[in-house]
Amino acid sequence: MKYFITLIWAVLLIEMINFVLNSLSGGGPLNVVTPLFVAVIIVIALALLDVATTPPKQSQDTNEI
Repeated sequence: MKYFITLIWAVLLIEMINFVLNSLSGGGPLNVVTPLFVAVIIVIALALLDVATTPPKQSQDTNEI
């Protein structure tokens, strides 16, 4: 669920950045597909970082540190 919400925020923020940069460059046709790909790539990278940096869970039966 947290990755789905992250995807929604990434899409919204990157689409806003796309709109502003398009307006600053003269306002040609707005490309909607490329920011979607960028948002998906960012969410995948964040998910991989989350998995890589989360420490493994230890069972409470062991006393090992």
